[in-house]
Amino acid sequence: MTGQYPPADDRLAHLIAQEINPHVESWAFAFWLAQCVARSPEVQAELVRIGRAHASGQPCGDRNCAACFTAQTTATTEETAR
Repeated sequence: MTGQYPPADDRLAHLIAQEINPHVESWAFAFWLAQCVARSPEVQAELVRIGRAHASGQPCGDRNCAACFTAQTTATTEETAR
């Protein structure tokens, strides 16, 4: 095997499939579902939006984003300490 596994273009699908796999009958089905999700134009647009927000130092607005949550709680703590 040469190169990294999974291939760069399939990493998102592999991550999603790993989350789905325990809940379905087969890895093939989990991976098929994951590919459908990962290739969705809406999902791709949201990934771009989140990436742009983070790159510009803005919160992405996702309540499950650990980086944004940490930044917000750190900022609040610093303001309170003054």
